Amino acid sequence: MDAGYIDIQPWPLPELVGTLVARVAIARRGLVESDAEGDVFERETDRFELDAWARMELTAWLLTGDPEILEAPVGNLDEDQADACHDALLQAATVAWAVNVIPSPTLPAFTDGEPERIALEWAPGPWTPVRNVMKTVRLRSDEDLARERERWELMYWRLMLPDPLDPDARAALADTVGEIGEIDLLPVSGGDFATDNGVRFAELPAETRETCAHEAEIRLRSLNWVCGIGERIDSAPLIDEESDQET
Repeated sequence: MDAGYIDIQPWPLPELVGTLVARVAIARRGLVESDAEGDVFERETDRFELDAWARMELTAWLLTGDPEILEAPVGNLDEDQADACHDALLQAATVAWAVNVIPSPTLPAFTDGEPERIALEWAPGPWTPVRNVMKTVRLRSDEDLARERERWELMYWRLMLPDPLDPDARAALADTVGEIGEIDLLPVSGGDFATDNGVRFAELPAETRETCAHEAEIRLRSLNWVCGIGERIDSAPLIDEESDQET
């Protein structure tokens, strides 16, 4: 799990920014859907403008299934589409961190919603051209990208360990905690990984662990994609298969 073995070849900045804006557009479609107290006509107008603008401005960066999400009239998203909108916001915030829209040194483990809020507020919407924001961002260094993707690789690996830990997993965790404690890569406590506020991963409720594991998978896939591992942000591998790395 040494970031030094990862060949960092980030996507060009226009591709990163276009993908970031497209993911925010899908997230906004989900927010329109969930605004049950809003006026239905206004919500449908917002949905229509988002769809029309995305067709004109974001086609190159939309993923499979995105057009159907944008086209669906308000009240017609199914559960999988609503989940995709939620995931799109996590993807957007991860890319936003990579291009310094989110200035914090790392992404929180696990999200308090602040990175997602910043990404939403920053991203242009109808009818602003994506090119208007291209020069406002700067890609982080390869070293910063490698370190952050390694953090999320480690968190994803930890959350995929069996619960309760079997002897092999317990030994692997002890070795890893010792290694990361020496380089201050992640919070640790009591022989385990810990959240930013000091809660050991082993103490997280099962439902919270499941949510955190899902978030870690999205962050890791997104960061791998940013680093050039994989062709799409939603299907980038969780490991760099060419370097035979395992999570």
